[in-house]
Amino acid sequence: MKTMPTSTPESFLARVWIYSKEIFPVLIYLPYVVVLYICLNFSSQAIAGSTISMDINGIVGMITAFFIMLQMRTFDDLKDIEIDKDLFPWRATPRKAVLKSDIQILSIFSFVVLVLTNVIFGQETINVFVLMMVYAILTFKWFFAEEFHRKNLLFTMATHQPLPWVINYFLIHTALAAGDTYDSFSTNHWILLAIFSLPITAWEVSRKIRAIGHETEYETFSMIFGTRPATWIPFICLLLTGLLSIYIANTLGLNLSFIWITIALMIYVILVYGRFLKTPIVENNNLTNTAMIFTTAVFLNFLAHVLMNYEVVNQL
Repeated sequence: MKTMPTSTPESFLARVWIYSKEIFPVLIYLPYVVVLYICLNFSSQAIAGSTISMDINGIVGMITAFFIMLQMRTFDDLKDIEIDKDLFPWRATPRKAVLKSDIQILSIFSFVVLVLTNVIFGQETINVFVLMMVYAILTFKWFFAEEFHRKNLLFTMATHQPLPWVINYFLIHTALAAGDTYDSFSTNHWILLAIFSLPITAWEVSRKIRAIGHETEYETFSMIFGTRPATWIPFICLLLTGLLSIYIANTLGLNLSFIWITIALMIYVILVYGRFLKTPIVENNNLTNTAMIFTTAVFLNFLAHVLMNYEVVNQL
């Protein structure tokens, strides 16, 4: 049984600290987002064949990457606040350790930072930024069809899952705008976009897969499709990510060690997901962590090998 505090902290900062610890751990997410964005930024420029540089566009992209992540987190918390009261009463918001108004303030703050950063410093990519923000707000508003979306998880997935693609599309543009010229978005950039977006789909689906006999009132993909069919979705996404990564590595002429590391990671995915497909019990359900480990390792593998092959010019 989880312990439940009996009172709400009086200080807004104290409640935000609880939010950071339990819901959005800044000390973990901030360095994680920075490293992943730098990886996407440098890889995008390498594919464009231009000199890899870090300038104001990179800073705009880095700030946007973090605060859009916080924005999406607050959107999800605000959308699910009533559901969490029934299904997850031990969480910070249902137990009143964090108030709805606190999340609303964080959401507004994130929105203001995003808009000001891009309007003041990101004029070159402002059109793509507007596209990203409009789509993000539409997902928060359930595309103005909340009741239908809540009853149709598959349709919700189809309309909400493009969001990471739209966000990464914008972030690639901040990389292409770096330096003296604004490089074109090529076919290989679309492949890079898939490499950075498919694992997010894999993680989102993996965390909504339950072992056979362990479904709750919370609607999951395993409830809709069945445990094994649902497991194939993230499994294929991760393997496809690995194959596309190898293709891009060959295109960029990265060291052969990149390919061997990627193959090892794909074998790891095959073993974990394959075991759960064979025997879908709770003890074998390590899908979410595996998706996160694979994703992080693939991105860091990209970053390390791009830095081995290319020189970075500081234009700040």
